[in-house]
Amino acid sequence: MNQYNKIRHKMTHTHHLHNRLSEWAFLLVFLLLALSACRHPEVVEQEDLTFAHGLYVLNEGNMGSNKASIDFYDPISDTLYRNIYPTVNPTVMKELGDVGNDIAIYGGKLYAVINVSGKVEIMDLQARRISSVDIPNCRSICFADGYAYVSSYAGPVEINPDYQQRGYVAKIDTLSLCVVDTCHVGFQPNGIVSDGNHLYVANSGGYMAPNYDSTLSVIALSDFRETKRIPIAVNLDQVVYDARRNTLYVHSQGDYYTQPEAVYELNLLTEEVKPLPVALKSMQLFGDKLYGYTGIAKKWQMGFLNLTSNTFTAIPLENQSELQTPYALFITDNDLYLTDARDYVTPGVLYRYTHSGELLSKQRTGDIPAHICLKE
Repeated sequence: MNQYNKIRHKMTHTHHLHNRLSEWAFLLVFLLLALSACRHPEVVEQEDLTFAHGLYVLNEGNMGSNKASIDFYDPISDTLYRNIYPTVNPTVMKELGDVGNDIAIYGGKLYAVINVSGKVEIMDLQARRISSVDIPNCRSICFADGYAYVSSYAGPVEINPDYQQRGYVAKIDTLSLCVVDTCHVGFQPNGIVSDGNHLYVANSGGYMAPNYDSTLSVIALSDFRETKRIPIAVNLDQVVYDARRNTLYVHSQGDYYTQPEAVYELNLLTEEVKPLPVALKSMQLFGDKLYGYTGIAKKWQMGFLNLTSNTFTAIPLENQSELQTPYALFITDNDLYLTDARDYVTPGVLYRYTHSGELLSKQRTGDIPAHICLKE
């Protein structure tokens, strides 16, 4: 018996109401039930999603799984919206793509670098797709004077000591959203930053182990040409610019055997290179402090290096024993955010702390939460 007949049967045998008033009442109940049956409250309507102040979290997803995703965390309501891209972009066939590698906001647009899919996805600040720019094996992004600069391995994903394909930096006009120029750098370039006059690109040579690259490429923005390569250390990864000191902090991943990971300070005036006293991963500059975490597995430690005194201060996280694989770090005026990639194949976690390490919130994310940017 369908829903209509069940209701009618009950009304007929219970109340024996046959006048027009009862028919109208029945019709109203039926319509309300039908509308209720058609709604799916677990699916958030596109027009219902409005992201104000908060964090965009880009999840890598495992290579080959096409599971890169974007989450949004609202600190005011303490709510995390998972995998928002397909919700606000229901007509995009393959969703976000394969391996999320960087995310940033510039000029009212949200840029997500999707490594293996070979594209930079460009969205408005509600994560609605505007365009997509094809850049093979793209890695990291920075901005200067109306342009986006994206590091690219240029060639295919291939571990080969004799790899011959140098990487490049693509220059994207943020108005036309087209690549307008490219500049070749070293092998497998990763991190990229700008001081307003130059780009600094960390070359890794990661595909060429054990023959890693060890240089930092310098590109003049005036003519978008590489002017020099500064030797730093093998297998470079992240690079952070400190405008107060006219200094770069460059992370070396080491060779995983005899050369340990380290962070090097590069004075941009003298080009003097010296190691910092602690090797920080996921570095973020906040005032006179360089935040990050050290070590691996259960022997890691969150903290910051005071750049004035050159001393490291550990931050005892309230729930440190439950974290498995610390991954991405982000600092705001009031909070410290840290993601946990856990086992790399199941959903990760976004933790929110006070600057002293008190746990404020814990949110489940997509797989391998790797990059964070702030929507103010």
